[in-house]
Amino acid sequence: MHGSSNTGTVRVQFVPVGRHRREWMWKAREEESNTISISGQRFESLTDAVRDARAQIPGEDDDDGPEAA
Repeated sequence: MHGSSNTGTVRVQFVPVGRHRREWMWKAREEESNTISISGQRFESLTDAVRDARAQIPGEDDDDGPEAA
């Protein structure tokens, strides 16, 4: 179960990690420079990971939320 959100030129992917994949991390790629940012911690829920990504990544403060894939 993966989620992603596209906002402008920043692509954010939410990845299940940890024991039994119950923790989440986010990864961000800026398409123009291919710079990758990765969350510095694991989150207990996808909601927490999305909230942190929105706080850390410019332009990621929309209300649409991640798309479940």
